[in-house]
Amino acid sequence: MNSQTSDEIRTTESTLIVRIPRHDLHLETTGRLAQLIASSQPGSRLPTERELCELLGVGRSTLREAIRSLSFVGAVQTRQGAGTYVTTLKDQAIEKLIGLALMLQRATVREIIESRRALEVEAVRLACERHEPEDREQLEATMRSMADATTDPAQASVYDLQYHVQLAGASHNRVLVSLIDGMRALLQIWMAKAVNRPMVVEEIVREHNSILEAVFTGDAERAAFRMHSHLTNAAERLFSVVGRDHSSAEYITLLLGRKGP
Repeated sequence: MNSQTSDEIRTTESTLIVRIPRHDLHLETTGRLAQLIASSQPGSRLPTERELCELLGVGRSTLREAIRSLSFVGAVQTRQGAGTYVTTLKDQAIEKLIGLALMLQRATVREIIESRRALEVEAVRLACERHEPEDREQLEATMRSMADATTDPAQASVYDLQYHVQLAGASHNRVLVSLIDGMRALLQIWMAKAVNRPMVVEEIVREHNSILEAVFTGDAERAAFRMHSHLTNAAERLFSVVGRDHSSAEYITLLLGRKGP
């Protein structure tokens, strides 16, 4: 080996890769590969499986699992007999990749909820100015469905998440929508735990409709205040069943389509 240490090895594209400790190999390997992909041009081919194994200091099974994870979110494409290539991300893939990034960073429940609150409060301000008739129709339909599902909290939690994604969409800011939607996989399982009683559903329906009333009248300050209050209440419900410092990394199997915790 040349003057580089055994712990610092560069690829041919001068991307620094550090050998992975033996604990938590899947998350670490996926994270390092994601870094390599982010520094590569769409359409470029990754190093061979053998080269990546040597660079990262992991076995083939660990590497293949990481590649499958990144392939699932659309970051890479494996071509039989030709290698693995960096793809051009589409909207859905970007949202999945955001969710994966949060997990790889081991963001806590508290950190994600704080970020969500900041994003959604700003999104609702923009929605007051930019919502269109079709946005209103979708949101009102979702709230009717949620109200009808009061006695079915599991189904109501689905409409709860749908409401927030649609309201973000009414901001007509694609970056905000992608960031909020990127939390969807985590929020879905957490909401299913927190929205657990008809009384809770009824409270959420009232809060949602109160926010919409402010949005549709164009009162940005009132809408932002009500969204902040709603998300504060939602956070307390969530913390009571999930905890504040629980790591999002434990939910990576959910994002990858397998049974999670």
